[in-house]
Amino acid sequence: MTTLAYVPFIDALPLHDVWYLLIVPMSIFLAIGYKGVRCRDLSRYPREVVVFVVQILGAMALLAIGFTVFINYIIPMLAPMPT
Repeated sequence: MTTLAYVPFIDALPLHDVWYLLIVPMSIFLAIGYKGVRCRDLSRYPREVVVFVVQILGAMALLAIGFTVFINYIIPMLAPMPT
């Protein structure tokens, strides 16, 4: 059965080409939720959320660079393809 309206949680959004951009809102929402529970002083809450978001995005960027170097350069040196 086909419906004309978008049904959240049932119909997937067509974001297959830009899936990596969803890391930013996911990290923001994760930081808001985590720091909302773990922050002792709410006067420092916005700063701690921003710092945590930057830490998450920085770690993801470093992991992406590290895995790219590992897959493209180190693995071909360890196990070269037969010619």
